[in-house]
This record gives sequence, structure tokens and C-alpha cells, in this order.
Amino acid sequence: MFRPVANRPVSEAIFDQLRDAILGGAMAPGDPLASERALSEEFAVNRHAVREALKRLQQAGLVQVAHGGATRVLDWHATGGLDLLAQLPVTGRGRPEAGVLRSIAELRLCVGTDAARRCAERAPMPVLERLRAVAARDVGDDDAALHLRYAELWDAIIDGADNLAYRLAYNSLLSGLDPQAPLALELFAGEARDTAGQTALVDAIGAHDPQAAGLAASALLTRAVAVALGHPAGRPRPRQRANG
Repeated sequence: MFRPVANRPVSEAIFDQLRDAILGGAMAPGDPLASERALSEEFAVNRHAVREALKRLQQAGLVQVAHGGATRVLDWHATGGLDLLAQLPVTGRGRPEAGVLRSIAELRLCVGTDAARRCAERAPMPVLERLRAVAARDVGDDDAALHLRYAELWDAIIDGADNLAYRLAYNSLLSGLDPQAPLALELFAGEARDTAGQTALVDAIGAHDPQAAGLAASALLTRAVAVALGHPAGRPRPRQRANG
């Protein structure tokens, strides 16, 4: 089932393979993992490396380690954290898991809209100056430059919101979907190219108008949700009708 590992930290490579098996559904909640000895033989590594990998899986909320008993897979939907977003889009065959894009876009919409409101209320002058400078930067029609400028804009807005939970959630969203990856470029293309919408957002924040800032942010961020809903990996699954 697993491959021998080489040319990288051994425990990290073991963790990656076990994590992908769990997140990809090859191992279901309640399934027992093989013993440390059996895993070390299958991976062709020492037991210490396996033990370190299992410790990381436990910290990620993917397994429950029972000393003297079997290590069992947990239901990561119930026990995992936002840090798993960094790993979900690249499980399986390298394609996003169904619903991941939509979930990221919707969380981004919620966090970003309120962060814009908080930024309008709280942002100090250095953040406002930074926002205006980013929005005023002329990058032409180069998509890569437009996306980088847009990412900088939101980084400043999150800073201006002065909310640690929003910052950590934003970091998880970024690690879950590289802004320069092809899928992200597709998802955020409409927002990144909307210079007028970005200017309206920055103007509302600069005017200390939380309501207008929230509306401007929502108008931008809703676009990615619409794209995700139209993407095969982001479209919600239809509900099953109850029998009878």
C-alpha cells in the first residue's frame, strides 16, 4: 500500500503518505493502523521515524494513538483544524477534493467581509497609506502582477482588522491554496482584475465607513464563490431523497 521513502526527512515522507491515505478515504474512521513494527517494515525505515509520523498525525487530529493498543483513524471532519486546508487540495490524484474550493471561497468571503469592516473601524494611518499605495500601483494587464497586488491588498486589510483569529484563518487559507497556482489564478481572476472594485474597497476603508467597506469586500469576494460553485470540485453535491 505504501512506498519506501528516500531523499527527504523520513518521518515527513511517512506522515505525508499516511495523511493522504486518511484524507483521500483509503483509510476510514475507526480503521486501525498497522503496528509500528509493521509500518517500519513496509516503509523500510526505523521505528523512530514511524513514531514521529504518528505523533504528527495525532497532532493534526487524524489518528488516536492508544499506548498498548491499536492506533485508529479519526473522523477528521470532527477532529481536524484549519491547518488541514493546506493539505486537502492536493490529496488523491492531485485534484481538489469535492467541496474544498467552495469551502475555501465561502470562508474567505465571511472572513474577508468582516475583516474589511473591522479595518475601516480600526486601521491606523500606516495601514491606510499602505492600502492606498497598493491600490494605486499600476501593474498593467499582467495577470501574475494583478494577482500579487490583490494578495498584498488583502494582506494589508487583514493587518488593519487587528484580529488574530482572522490573521490565522487567512494564513491557513493562503497555505491551502497557493495564490499563484493555476487553480487559484482561475478562482480569483475576476477579483484581481477588478481595479474599480478594489479602489471602492480602499476608499470605503479610508473613509472609515464599515458598512460600505463590507459591501465592497463582499462584492469582490463573492466572485470566487460563484467560480467555485461552477467548478466540478466546488459544486455542492445534490441531496439524497429519503426512501419512501
